[in-house]
Amino acid sequence: MTNFRTAHQTLLDLAATQAALDDFGPENFREGYERLLDSLDDARLSDNGAIAARESIIRALISRLRAIDGFKKHDAAMKTPIIRPLIVTGIVRSGTTALHKLLSMDEQFQGTEHWITAAPQPRPARRDWPKNLDFQRASAQLDAMIEIAPEMLEDHGMSVDGVEESLNILAHTFCSNMYPSQFDIPEYDKWYRAEDDTFSYEYLADVLRIIGANEAEKTWLLKNPTDTFSLQQVINVFPDALVIQTHRDPLQSIPSIVNLLAGAKRIFQGENADLKRTFEREQEFWAEAMAQADLTKATLSDERFMDIRFDDFVQDQLGVVASIYDHFDLTLTNKTENAMGDWLKANPRKSKTMQRFTPEDYGCETAALLEEYTDYRTRYGFI
Repeated sequence: MTNFRTAHQTLLDLAATQAALDDFGPENFREGYERLLDSLDDARLSDNGAIAARESIIRALISRLRAIDGFKKHDAAMKTPIIRPLIVTGIVRSGTTALHKLLSMDEQFQGTEHWITAAPQPRPARRDWPKNLDFQRASAQLDAMIEIAPEMLEDHGMSVDGVEESLNILAHTFCSNMYPSQFDIPEYDKWYRAEDDTFSYEYLADVLRIIGANEAEKTWLLKNPTDTFSLQQVINVFPDALVIQTHRDPLQSIPSIVNLLAGAKRIFQGENADLKRTFEREQEFWAEAMAQADLTKATLSDERFMDIRFDDFVQDQLGVVASIYDHFDLTLTNKTENAMGDWLKANPRKSKTMQRFTPEDYGCETAALLEEYTDYRTRYGFI
């Protein structure tokens, strides 16, 4: 089994060898990288989980090497401004994925497809993707992950050629919620929450410039629930961003988050997975994220933000989309409406209930959750 504490340089060297590149760019990723590795030895990983974690970290390092190489090769693209990106965020399991994919049917937007988040490069024509080696590699990796945790396909709608959340790119900086949500690493989590991750979003912006080099005129459509936690940092880097925040009663969303994360916990911890600890961490983290988002939103004009309730979206997806376009003065064409309608027919909502899981399913208490989210539930009409 890997001893992560002593593997700092080993994994860097392996990534450099596999990528045939050696420039990791600015050193600001190193503290998070080293803290992550130092934490993993205490994360109760299974033998297979330790191997999977090691490979996941090497892949993130390779992605970073590829991105830094791209920054140097495409110097002109690095000067491209990112104007008024449309960002979908909100507590996990509040409709962000469905809304993101629905909006991606509009050809005026460009997004970060799953495969290209791992291999940053100017996005080639879609017809050329199947013969792209990076696309083939990402497809095989995703198939393997879904075989272990099939609920990731059902609950997250993951596909190699579909838009993916920017969390996957932010992970290249090693200052990311991806890691404490996947692994039981409280010391890293404490460090991450206290860190100013503006540098991570600056890296994201540069990666977007590379990916969008061939379509610089298109508006960016991004999605990342964790942007709620770092909303001030998002605005620091994208000062004219338009932000959609989705909302769902935490009594429904937090248990659903834990159900979603159970697949990742199974991959990395096997029988060592403690979903009660996972529930407690997610309950606390998302309460903090909602509070942070409200603080930032209070400093900005209403025209920059739109709040959407999950139940409203479930009842009338296209009606909610039309209200988004009206609010942000975007053009919604008949062609786009038809494409969105086709997507909804092909991807019907599977669950017919608003709540499939409860805190008690994970050894926790409904009363404690309701107490922690009293302010949020009151503010957004869930009480």
